[in-house]
Amino acid sequence: MKKKQENTYLFNQCTWKGIEITKSAIKQILFLISLQKNNKGIKLSIKKSGCAGFRYQIELINNETQSKAEDNIIFFYENILIHIAKKDIPFLDGIKIDFVKNNINKIFKFYNSKLDKFCGCGESFSIDL
Repeated sequence: MKKKQENTYLFNQCTWKGIEITKSAIKQILFLISLQKNNKGIKLSIKKSGCAGFRYQIELINNETQSKAEDNIIFFYENILIHIAKKDIPFLDGIKIDFVKNNINKIFKFYNSKLDKFCGCGESFSIDL
């Protein structure tokens, strides 16, 4: 059985489904960006973490971090500048990002149909590429 490469996204062989961000997540992201005037946007990525393998990460991008973004796909979504590292595209393709308030808890939630399993605490996941 031939194994797929996890760190490569071949644009001529795959169709980018994009990402979806809900209105509540857009509102929260724009609020976080506005907290400092040199914030320019966000970077979406995955990070090795937890017992299942990976977790999603959102980082603010400012003037310094934007200049280091050599290997990123860069685009706008509803006035939000978004950077995604090319190596993370297969993991982020087709995700939906929401911002959920539950009593005192507020969190970004990521929904991905390609997820294989979650760890017990729900913080990390594995993905079926």
